[in-house]
Amino acid sequence: MYCQKCGAENLENAAICQSCGGVFIYSKPIKTSGMAITAMILSISSFPLLGVFGIVWIIGLVFGIIALNRINRSGGQLRGKGFAIAGIATSAAGLAVLLTIIGVWLFINSATTFSLHKKFKMQIANSMPDIKGIVCVAYNNNEPNDNCTSPLFVAEQLQTESEITGRIVCTSQSGKSAIVKWKFMEEDDDAELYNFNITVPVDNETTSVVVKSVAYDGTEKIVFKDKQMKIYIKPEK
Repeated sequence: MYCQKCGAENLENAAICQSCGGVFIYSKPIKTSGMAITAMILSISSFPLLGVFGIVWIIGLVFGIIALNRINRSGGQLRGKGFAIAGIATSAAGLAVLLTIIGVWLFINSATTFSLHKKFKMQIANSMPDIKGIVCVAYNNNEPNDNCTSPLFVAEQLQTESEITGRIVCTSQSGKSAIVKWKFMEEDDDAELYNFNITVPVDNETTSVVVKSVAYDGTEKIVFKDKQMKIYIKPEK
C-alpha cells in the first residue's frame, strides 16, 4: 500500500510508513472503483466481437491499469482490485488471441500470394516459345538474302515482351515487296502455333492478304507458296 502522507510504498498491512514514520489509519473502503468494473465489463463482453478488432480490449487494458494504480494509492479507500486485474488479464488475453489470428491470416495470405505468383510465372513461362526457327522469303526459288530472313523470336523478347511477334519486308528484284508478319499463339502438342499475316504483290497496283496458322515443330514448314515466291520456316542452326 502507499502512504497517504508521502506516497511511499509500504507492505500491505504495515502500521507505520517506513519512509516518513506516519501512522496508517485503516478504514473500510468507501466505494468500488467504477473504472475497474468498466475495464472488466469491456474486456469480457467484447470477446464475441473480437474486441471490435482490438480497440475495446485496448481501452479495457488501459482502464484496468489506471484503476489498479488508483486502488493501490488509495490507502484502502478504494476497492475493486479483483475487477481491475480481471479486466487487465482478459484484455491482454483477447489481444493475444487477436494478434495470433492476424498472424495466421497474414501467413496464409502471403503463402497464397506466393503460390499464385509462382503459378503466374509458370503460366508465362509455358506461354513462351522455345523451338527456334528462321522465317525466310525466297523469290523464284532463289536463296533469300539477309533482308528476307528473320528469327521467329530472340531471347530478349522472352524476357521483356508479353507477346512474341515478328516482321519481314522483302523486296524482289522487280521492286515488288512482300510483307510477312507473325505472332506466337500457344503450344500445340509437340509444336508451337503461329499466326501469319502475309501481304503479297499481285501486280503493280494490287496486293493480296493471306492469313494462315502454322504449327512449327522444329522441321522445315512452308507457310505460303505461289509461282513467284515461297515463305517458309527453317530450323535455326
